[in-house]
Amino acid sequence: MERLEGRTAVVTGAASGIGLAIVEAFVGEGMRVVMVDIDEENLGTQASRLSDQGEHVLALPADVTDPDAVESVGRAALERFGTLNVVVNNAGVVTGGHAWEIPLEEWHRVIDIDLWGVIHGIRSFVPLILASGEEGHVVNTASMAAVLPRGNLGPYTVAKHGVLGLSDVLGAEFEAMGVPIGVSVVMPGMIKTAMNPIGTVASDVVAAHVLDAMRTQRRYVFTDDHHADAMRDRIGAILAAKAQESG
Repeated sequence: MERLEGRTAVVTGAASGIGLAIVEAFVGEGMRVVMVDIDEENLGTQASRLSDQGEHVLALPADVTDPDAVESVGRAALERFGTLNVVVNNAGVVTGGHAWEIPLEEWHRVIDIDLWGVIHGIRSFVPLILASGEEGHVVNTASMAAVLPRGNLGPYTVAKHGVLGLSDVLGAEFEAMGVPIGVSVVMPGMIKTAMNPIGTVASDVVAAHVLDAMRTQRRYVFTDDHHADAMRDRIGAILAAKAQESG
């Protein structure tokens, strides 16, 4: 997108961490932002802090696992700002444990938020971006777990692999349609957030990468070089296996 000022964005998981940093970056660019989060209290606090007499920031408490709630966010965005250009599907959670021991309730909780939340966002917001007839962008937050699985993170890894695949599908569909809508999938590494207090990279670094990705049409957005060698080893092993099969 060549111009960000005056554009309208929806950001989920917007009350803290990466989502909040992206909201702050968007507001700094003069964008109008719909902040979505299930944490109503913190959402209101952060929106009040960022709002300019209520003109540029709208806070909407919503659960991304509820498709009707996500639909209502889209309607509210249009009612308030008249159009929608950007969506950042960012809401996410994580759980740990051996894949065979994690309770089914936790499998459903993580996948419902981390993957179905993105699916709901795409189904609700992409038609609105298309209807604007303007440039647009879809940003989906995945993780290094989308390309480098780790033990004890089964539900999270499954969900984030799905987000990566879905982002590629969406990009291919936009290209086939010839519409000016970009897709970026963000794969943060050791980001310091409430979900990952031992992280070493600040959330605003991720936000800066997101802005650059929107401007330069970067499909795959890595925020640091953590685990780069391990990721290359995994991809190399897959390619080597394919070459052996072909041979």
